[in-house]
Amino acid sequence: MRVLVTRPETTADRTLRRLALAGHETLLLPLSEAEHLPIRAGALSASAVVATSAEAFRALRHSPEALPSLVSLPVYCVGDATAEAALDLGFSQVRVGPGDAAGLAELILRDRGAATGVLLYLAGTPRLPELETRMTVAGVPLQVRLVYRMRPVVRPPGAFSAQVQAFSPDAVLFYSREAARQFFFEVAPAMLADAVRILCLGPRIADAVPPGCRHVEIAPRPDEDALLALLDA
Repeated sequence: MRVLVTRPETTADRTLRRLALAGHETLLLPLSEAEHLPIRAGALSASAVVATSAEAFRALRHSPEALPSLVSLPVYCVGDATAEAALDLGFSQVRVGPGDAAGLAELILRDRGAATGVLLYLAGTPRLPELETRMTVAGVPLQVRLVYRMRPVVRPPGAFSAQVQAFSPDAVLFYSREAARQFFFEVAPAMLADAVRILCLGPRIADAVPPGCRHVEIAPRPDEDALLALLDA
């Protein structure tokens, strides 16, 4: 099967290897790239760290002076990939959520009990506000520090759609709502073959797919194992 992968280049290596081992032909066309933003150690004061993307820990490598004050803290990670990035950076007290912001918020609130310490959210942009909203409603103090921003990959006009059409994918993988939005800004559903499968990591991502796409499928869990399993369904 010809599988088009839209995730950023820095996070795609493992995905491409898994697809190749499964016998699929792949094309990586990243729609965004991360800009890492340094943070000052003196600006940080928290009882625990929260991250909803592994990119937060890649960004933190660019602020080595901040690491000693953070790696000893408990860290709440949205899912397994984010937790793996935290462990690689030296965090040891790692709590892992089910892969989405709602589940991570529930985990934090269950663990927190009557604690009153500030949570440090290593955040990126753009992002959905769900975690921040849930913490606000629950009265949990959250210190947001922007450590990365995702920027669109710049290509000559028409180059992206031409590459998609030349590859003629059987399936397109979407890991974020923004990626789906950017993809269909460049590629009209009519440019894709009728049988192309649009595989989405979650329902909010699928909501960004225009109605002209006939075969939209959603992973039953927000993790890559569940997403890639759709290829064999």
